[in-house]
Amino acid sequence: MIRLLAITALLAGLWGCSHAPEASPPGYLLPSATQAAHSPLTIKVRLANYLNRGGIVMQLSDSEIQVARHHRWAEPLTTQLQRALEASLPHADEKTLIVELTRFQGLQGKDRDSAVITGRWALTGNNGDATQGRIQWEAALDNGGYANLVRTLDQGWQAVAKDIATTMD
Repeated sequence: MIRLLAITALLAGLWGCSHAPEASPPGYLLPSATQAAHSPLTIKVRLANYLNRGGIVMQLSDSEIQVARHHRWAEPLTTQLQRALEASLPHADEKTLIVELTRFQGLQGKDRDSAVITGRWALTGNNGDATQGRIQWEAALDNGGYANLVRTLDQGWQAVAKDIATTMD
């Protein structure tokens, strides 16, 4: 009887150890979005619906995308993109910048993988003057992995901000 209790206790202990809680997957932030900034410029970022699902997006073919389930943005992507723009753009009183992104994702290619950002932006002043532009940015990924994709997308977002800033001067 004691032997049976010892075996039961041993098996219960082994079962408990084998069911340790799984480590949570990482959350990702754009490095340029970690700086707090405030701008009198009103910035609104809108994303294509599939980009708003919380996971990092990889385009697998011309018609297939994959939204990662375990590699997710640590906070809403729109919030990060807006904060990064606030930190990067010159202060412009009483103007509104609207950015609409159709792609902010990785792209799996035959020869190489890349990061892609596409969309458009419009800057409107209080007097109704408007300036518009297209966003078309792509860069090869040097290494694989989601962390590298996020860093490369962040570099692209900084390039987009720089392009917008040149039209604001």
